[in-house]
Order: sequence, then structure tokens, then C-alpha cells
Amino acid sequence: MKHDVIQYERIYNLLKNRIESGILPVGARLPGRSVLCGEFGTSERTIRRALELLEQDGYLEIAPRKKPVVISAFAAPPSRSAEGTRKADAAQINDLLQTSILLCYPIYLRGLQRCTGSDWHTPEALFARMDPGRPEEFWQLSSRLWRFFIARNENELLLRVVDSLGFRGKEPPHGAYEDRERYCNNIRNLFQTVKRAEEPERAELEAIFAQYRKIAEQAEEYPFLRLLPRCPMLAEAEGLGQQLSLVQERYSSVCLDLLGLIAIGRYQPGDRLPTHDELQEWYGVSRDTTVKAIRMLQDWGVVTAAPRRGISVVMDLSDLKKIQITPESIACHVRRYLDSLDLLSLTVEQVASHAAAQVEPGRVRLLCGALARQWEQPYEHQLIPRTLLDFITEHIQYDALRSIYGVLARNFSIGRSIPKLVSPDKNPQNCEIYRQCMEAAAILMDGDGALFARRAAGMFEKIRCLVREECRRLGYWEAAMKVYDGRALWQ
Repeated sequence: MKHDVIQYERIYNLLKNRIESGILPVGARLPGRSVLCGEFGTSERTIRRALELLEQDGYLEIAPRKKPVVISAFAAPPSRSAEGTRKADAAQINDLLQTSILLCYPIYLRGLQRCTGSDWHTPEALFARMDPGRPEEFWQLSSRLWRFFIARNENELLLRVVDSLGFRGKEPPHGAYEDRERYCNNIRNLFQTVKRAEEPERAELEAIFAQYRKIAEQAEEYPFLRLLPRCPMLAEAEGLGQQLSLVQERYSSVCLDLLGLIAIGRYQPGDRLPTHDELQEWYGVSRDTTVKAIRMLQDWGVVTAAPRRGISVVMDLSDLKKIQITPESIACHVRRYLDSLDLLSLTVEQVASHAAAQVEPGRVRLLCGALARQWEQPYEHQLIPRTLLDFITEHIQYDALRSIYGVLARNFSIGRSIPKLVSPDKNPQNCEIYRQCMEAAAILMDGDGALFARRAAGMFEKIRCLVREECRRLGYWEAAMKVYDGRALWQ
């Protein structure tokens, strides 16, 4: 992503995360701009812009001919902290709270479980500084501690999703000294449980993350200002309609999606693709974007296009397999797909269990019928997991969670757009995924929502593992991992 706007926001977030997690403590000096340019592989102008934002937010002090110095791990001036905010009432706060519980528990827990050896140095140093006698700093350090465990998952999408919920920077009421002391004991016990490779009880997690509930309880007394999310994918879910992705990524997304539709047989040789006007409405992009996308398909020999004759498919599947597409040209798409599958696999059991409690039997019968019809139709068997994911998403009762899962559902379709990743044939893997989907739906029909959720989670985890293996085999993995360095989020 060599685009200044994307790059300086990314570098800003990486450096800010290092400051907030204690990797760059107050008083530390950042490397010179030339060193940062080398580390992040970008221009001095981009580094300068990222550092200016950190200075504006109160994290850095920058003086002429001196290296930037960290002056605060917390403060942000009102000018930017109030940017893009809106008030939320108690009902909205509860919506965000319930979303946080369903999403964050598994994210925090896996971050904890991934820590080994020296990984514990930073969180234990933060925990050691949490003095119950200094409530304001105590809760600020607590926020930094848990942010470290989110970052330890090495998935930027997870960080942005959690940040988008708006609890970041919102501290619970100071409360009693004894409450903070009890909170410390709960954290200490949790650390010991995880280090013994044991699974914490849910009650342990609820005792620790009860501060989110305290924030929600004071929502009416102290207005809760929710920062609008910076993540472009979540921004779309919020209805902002603002795409921060590269122009190249936008037109390559359209190109690859059309290529995926051709690969699965939705469009056959001789068929006409939608017109440019229809493509613009379908994908929500400009005419210039659709023209570039179609031109890319023309360059590969997939389609022909002529005035008044439309856009026609000329390649069949056997020819499509011979197209030479460099892994680097689709790396951003592959990484977004992998990150989304990771978040989905990590959280879907809790979310599916919640959704199952809202489902009426008639809706389950419709689901079973849709899955069976898709299995019988040529090529449509590949849509079966997405159909189940859409079903889960439709029955989520919390607006914030439904928006996030709506984004994940759309990102799930990236898979059919990645060349050579999807086969139109019904192979053993397809058969097993269909069997698991139908089995999960039958279990839900019998009224066992918890077992339905476990089976659905197992199916999506299987897909995640299969996709990772295929990306490695096809040579996409390495390029996708270079889109950003997941270790830089926490190390």
C-alpha cells in the first residue's frame, strides 16, 4: 500500500500502539526520520506527516534538529479527540457493550494464550505499574494492558474493530480502592491460569472486564462520545461511504470479483457482463474505476469490449487457469480475506449462539431449503458457507455487531475472487463443508443453539485452515504477509 494517505495513517497507528502499550515509554526518543523511512519502507514526507499527527495528539514533542520524544501515553487534545464524534444514548451504549462482550472475550483470550517467554515482559511491566492508590493512571494502564493482548493476535483488523466500538479512552468511575485491588488480583490469577496452559473460566473474564459495564452504566450521567471508526471497512458499515483504499485496490477489487464470477461459472464464454453504468451501481465506484477494471480483464484476454456491443466473456475456466497474475498484485485482497477469516473463526461461536436464540423455526426451514438448492445448482455450492454466514448476521440483535459481521460477510466473498483459490468442482472439501452446514442447520431446527454454534464455528475454522494451506501452495501467502507486519503491532 504505497499511498501516502494510507501509509501515514498506518504508521501513525503503529507508532501510537507502541507508545500506548509501553514499548516506547514516556521519555523515549524515536529513531531519526531516515531510520523510520527504512523501517517502514516509505518516504520522509509520509513519516513526517505521521509524526505531526502524533504530536497533535499529544504523544510526541518535536523540536528542530532533535529526535521526537514521547511525552505522554494517553493525552489527546480536544481538537482531534472530538473530531468525528457523536453522542450515544444508554440504548446505544448497551448495544456497544453487548457487542464488546461477544467480540472481545475471545480476542483478549487468544492474545493472552499466544504470549510465551519474553512476550510477557511488556504486559507484566504495565501490570506492575498499576497502583490501586492512583485510580486515574491505574485505569489508563489497564487499557494499555488489554490493548497489548489485542495486538498480540497480529491482526490489524482486530485492533480496528475493537477500537471502533468506542470504549477506548473511556475510563470507568474511580470506585473504591478495594475494587481496584480486587481487579488486580483477578488479573494476576488470570495470568497464572494462562501460563499453566489452562482455560480460564468465563466468570474470571467477566470479573475482569466488568469495567466496560461500569462505563455503560454512567452513560446517561456523563455523555459518551463515540469516535467514528478509522477502518475503511467499518466506515462502510457505518454508512459513511468514504473509501480510503487505493484507487488501484478499488479497480482491482472490481476486476477480481468479475474474474471470480466468471471462474465459478456465473458468466460463461459468450455471455455479456453488466454495463459500466450497472457496474458502477453494483460496486459503488466511479466510471473511471470500472473502465480500468474492464481494461485489466481485456489485457488478460478474459473479455472483449466495444462501443454499443457491450462487454463479452471470451475465456472458459481452463483458459482462466493459465492467466499469469503476480501474488503482489492481489496481496491486499488476500490479506483482507485472511484477516477477516481469522476474526470470523475466532468470534463466530459466541455470535452464532446469540443469533440462534433469536431464530424462528420457519426461518431455519428456509435456510435448509436454500442450502439444498445451492448444492444442486452448478457452481452455487461455493456460496453455501456465505449463505450460513448471512443467516447468522441477519439474526444478530445488536446494531454494532451486525454491522461488523456484515463487513465480514462481504469480505468472505473475496475468496471466490482470488485466482485459482476456488474450484468450481464438487471436491471432497466442498462435500464436507456442505455436510457440516446442513448438520448445523438440522441441529438448530431441533432447538439446540449452543451445539449449532459449535458446529458452525468448526466449519468456518475448517475453511480458514483450508484457505491458509491453499494460499501457501499457490504462493500468495508471503506477499499477503508483507502488506503489513503483524509483529510490529505489539513488538
